[in-house]
Amino acid sequence: MPRIIIKYSKSYNNINNLKKNFYTNNKENLKSAININKLYKKNPIRVFCINCQKKSLRKFIKSHLIEYYVCTSCLHLNGKYKETEKFLKQLYSDNSGNNYKKNYLKDYEQRVKNIYIPKVNFLKTVINQKINLLDLGAGGGHFLKALEIKKIKARGVEPSKALSELGNLKLKKNKISNLSLSATYKILETQRDCNTISLIGVLEHLIDPNLMIKSFLKSNAKFLYISVPLLSLSVFLENSFQNVYPRQLSGAHTNLFTKDSLYKMAKRYNLKIIGEWWFGTDFADMNRSLLVSNNAINKKNYLKDLHSKFYNFIDELQSVLDKNKICSEVHMVFEKKNYE
Repeated sequence: MPRIIIKYSKSYNNINNLKKNFYTNNKENLKSAININKLYKKNPIRVFCINCQKKSLRKFIKSHLIEYYVCTSCLHLNGKYKETEKFLKQLYSDNSGNNYKKNYLKDYEQRVKNIYIPKVNFLKTVINQKINLLDLGAGGGHFLKALEIKKIKARGVEPSKALSELGNLKLKKNKISNLSLSATYKILETQRDCNTISLIGVLEHLIDPNLMIKSFLKSNAKFLYISVPLLSLSVFLENSFQNVYPRQLSGAHTNLFTKDSLYKMAKRYNLKIIGEWWFGTDFADMNRSLLVSNNAINKKNYLKDLHSKFYNFIDELQSVLDKNKICSEVHMVFEKKNYE
C-alpha cells in the first residue's frame, strides 16, 4: 500500500527568472487579463458551484471586473459566470491556438528542469512503483518531457493543435495526440495500459471538472495526479492591487480550489489522498505588487531596501502559508479505493 506523503514549499529562487515577465510586462499582461474578463462576462450567470454542484454561492469579492462567490457547502471559489465552450475556444483554439502557444515557447528547457522535473520526482516518491502515465491537457509537453528525462513511459492528449505540435517537436519518445475534449474522455475511459492519469493545471480550466473525475473512475488507471490553483493570499492581493496583473484569477482561472473543496471532492468520489505537496508564490506576488505600485521618490534605494528587507525572506514567509495549506497551489495524488 502506498505511503501517505505530505510535502511543503519549494524555493522561489529556482523559478524567479521564469516569472519576471509578470512585472516587466505588467501593463500588457493586465490589459490581456481585462480583455479576457470582458469575454467571460458575456457568459451565462452561474447558479451552482462548479465543484460540488450545490446552489450555495455567497458573494465574496469583485476583482478586475468580475464578481466571485464562495460556495458555503465546499468553500470552492466560483466566478459569477459559467464557463462555455465558446469562451474556452476563444482562449485556446482560435487562430489554431497560436495566441496561447507563445507562453509555452519561452525558456522551455529551464521550465522543464526547474518546474516539471520536481513534479515528476514528487509523483515517483508517492507512488513508489513503475509508472505508465497518460497526461491529459498536455499543453506544450513540459511534463511529458520531464517524464521522458526520468525514463518514464507516457503519452499525452491535448485539444490545441498548435501546442501538441510544439510539444512533439521537443519530445523524442513520449508523444502528444491532438484530440478534442470529448475524445479525451473516451480515451481516458477506454485506455488499458496506463496506471496513472495526470491533470497538471487542467481541472480549473474545464466546464465541468466532475466529468473528468467520473471518467477517471471508469478508467483502468489506479492513480490520479493533479495540480490546481487555490484561493489564497494572492487573491486578496489581486483584489487590493487592481493595477497589477492578476496571476491567480485571470485567463481561464475562473474558479479556484481550497483545501476543503479538494478534500470533499475526494470523499465524494471515494478517492484516497496518498500525496500532497503544498506550495505557492503568494509572497512573490506581494513583492511584485509592491514593485509595480510603488510611489518611491528614490526608486533605486526603494528597490534595494525592498529586496533586503522583504524579498530575501520570501521562502521563509511563504512556508507559513504552505504549512497551513492556504497557499496558491497544491499537487495531489489520489488512489482509487478497493482497486482491482
